[in-house]
Amino acid sequence: MSATPHGAQIHVDDVAACLDSCSASFAQLAALLVVIRDKSPEHSDAAKLAALGWTVACDMDNFAGFTAEQVQKGGVRT
Repeated sequence: MSATPHGAQIHVDDVAACLDSCSASFAQLAALLVVIRDKSPEHSDAAKLAALGWTVACDMDNFAGFTAEQVQKGGVRT
């Protein structure tokens, strides 16, 4: 991904690459949180918080991944 000056337009491929990276990062976060959830005592605050974080991470993974697909298929409009 190329660096752009502040305020400069960003290439559609860079937007897609950024969204792909976000999606992958959220997937990794979800995997980490599921391990924390599973290793925490049942019904503990840690297990509940990890489960909540996992849900958010999965939702954001899906959102970023879907948006990346849309960018790759249709580009970006202003």
